[in-house]
Amino acid sequence: MIRKKEGKIKFQIPATYNCLIYLLNGSLIVNGTEVNEKQMVIFENDGDEMELYARSDTRAILLSGQPLNEPVVSYGPFVMNTDKEVMDAIKDYQSGKLGTLIENFDS
Repeated sequence: MIRKKEGKIKFQIPATYNCLIYLLNGSLIVNGTEVNEKQMVIFENDGDEMELYARSDTRAILLSGQPLNEPVVSYGPFVMNTDKEVMDAIKDYQSGKLGTLIENFDS
């Protein structure tokens, strides 16, 4: 999502969902909470609407979804449900099975 300075947008999100906003750059006010560049804000079951106001030209990522209510095991960037799944993911990563990610945020 890209917002120009002083732009405002509203998202309808079910009240039972959690929502995450990560700011790549710029500055936002999200439901009254100020969020600055490279910050992440998590809203858990926080109503049914998100209002974002860009204080400057801003690029952000907004993710939302219903909580899975499953066990969570993490190690670094690996997040799974069990220790075995995390270890399998690490092995897959080390052997190249997960592919590569090429980031290009300058366009």
